[in-house]
Amino acid sequence: MSRARLGNRKMRAALRAGCGILASLCAMAAGEADSGAADGRLAASFRSIDQAVASVPTPGIVIGITDRNRLQTVIVHGYADLKKRTPLTRDSLFPIGSISKSFTAVMLMELKDEGRFDPQAPIRQYLPQFALKSRFRPVTGHDLLSHTSGLPLYRADLSSSRDVVAALRDFEPAYAPGTHYWYSDIGFQVLGYVSERLAHAPYHTLIEQRVFAPLGMTSSYAVIDDPLRARLPVSYVRWPYDESYVEYPWFEYAAADGSVVSTAADMCAYARFILNRGAGPHGRVISEKSFTALTTPVLQDYAYGLQVHQQEGATIIEHSGGMAGFHSLLVTNLTDGFGVVFLSNFELDHALTQWVLEAVRAAYRNELEPARVSVSPAAKPPDPAEYAGKFRTASGQEAEFVSGPHGLLLKQGAGALELVPMGRDIFRTMGAAADPFPYVFGRGGGPGSSPVVEVSHGAEWFTNDRYRGVTQVPAHAEYLSYVGHYENHNPEGPTARVYVQGGRLMALVDGEVPSTDPQTLKPLSPGVFQPAEPDPNPERYQFDTVVDGQALRLLISGTPLYRVETP
Repeated sequence: MSRARLGNRKMRAALRAGCGILASLCAMAAGEADSGAADGRLAASFRSIDQAVASVPTPGIVIGITDRNRLQTVIVHGYADLKKRTPLTRDSLFPIGSISKSFTAVMLMELKDEGRFDPQAPIRQYLPQFALKSRFRPVTGHDLLSHTSGLPLYRADLSSSRDVVAALRDFEPAYAPGTHYWYSDIGFQVLGYVSERLAHAPYHTLIEQRVFAPLGMTSSYAVIDDPLRARLPVSYVRWPYDESYVEYPWFEYAAADGSVVSTAADMCAYARFILNRGAGPHGRVISEKSFTALTTPVLQDYAYGLQVHQQEGATIIEHSGGMAGFHSLLVTNLTDGFGVVFLSNFELDHALTQWVLEAVRAAYRNELEPARVSVSPAAKPPDPAEYAGKFRTASGQEAEFVSGPHGLLLKQGAGALELVPMGRDIFRTMGAAADPFPYVFGRGGGPGSSPVVEVSHGAEWFTNDRYRGVTQVPAHAEYLSYVGHYENHNPEGPTARVYVQGGRLMALVDGEVPSTDPQTLKPLSPGVFQPAEPDPNPERYQFDTVVDGQALRLLISGTPLYRVETP
């Protein structure tokens, strides 16, 4: 080969190398430009979110946003204590409620990777005292993790107590495990006690060592105890009588269904663990196989302690939580690569959270930001005119309601009693005239703007001229002994106000504030009922201890409530 040809080849090689370097430099510059543009979009989105959150009336909220690699921002608004006007900070601690269930699931997946836990094995294999009055196959860890065990929701009287396992000996499932989804806090409490037997350590220690430590969650706790109270914000609920903020009662909690306390930054570290499919900053925490099991839906989009679904072309893994007036939401978008955490000492505004998620997604996808959020409207005081008029029972007994200058009145002879609202379509008397039974109004088309056509007061059921159904519907004689006001004086309640409507036994059941969603109770056997919807479900209402024609006790899936004579 001649020297000239060799020189030409070297020149061509040098030119190709130079072009390659130039292409690489151009690609790097383009990548940096794209990254800069993306950072600019995110920064603009965060400013917009900050402004929107500031406009929403709420005691307090902290929002954390992360990508797969790092915390992007923490947005803070509101107060840790409304009376003292103590502001929240980015480091404020919040109980995260039921998001804790996914921490329990992750820890059990670690034990699975170590060969110490098999989700398909009967739970009794690990916890011999776990036993049900069941004609079906044994309940497994898979059933508990996916809320398909058939266990009831909760036992407020046994929350954070190992006795909940012993109490299940009296529970008889209504259907076979694996056949229906029914959310069960009790199921995850049991899983916590299983993990303690398997790993020979307290639950909070297991979470701290197996989840918090490898993820760098240095500000989190796995038990809600009295020493921690001073470091938490005050939590609030809306009082239904006047829509004011009232403080939620305090209680300690250590069970595996809801005992984690964390910050926005730490929860974003947990979101990155999900975004990176089970890996933490120093490597895998659970195997890829276990992460797949953790995030594979079983029924109704529920996997193991997490909800997983498709939305707008993306895989979403999320969970919400509520604990003692605190509310939280964790949403991770695996497709677009971001996670958002909401922590609040009050109920989260659904319209706000959805808009924030859409705004962040738009920034990551280089799409137009959605229209500015329109928050859920505050509840308006009921218009007394909607309820005014005459109502009659089938026997001709009459009740007349009139619109007064300050609200709804119940006519009584020449006078009238003032009624105060205690929720949507629910009123009660007060003071010396107070009685245990609220006036529960019903509408022709269900809750909403439909006209009011009926009202119940204890065992009495009245209809007006707009009612189009059958009025000659006598209630079962036994129902009259169940009508009343029942309470469990646990800080979480529950309370129940039982009444008759159209021949059916009805109940308003809730915790600290009265419920506005009546339940129809479907009879199963004498004194035993289940909520009519959804069907099937494992919850049971049992009335007993009937004295002088009145049931003195109501068991809601085992939780005892007692008849009270106070309003």
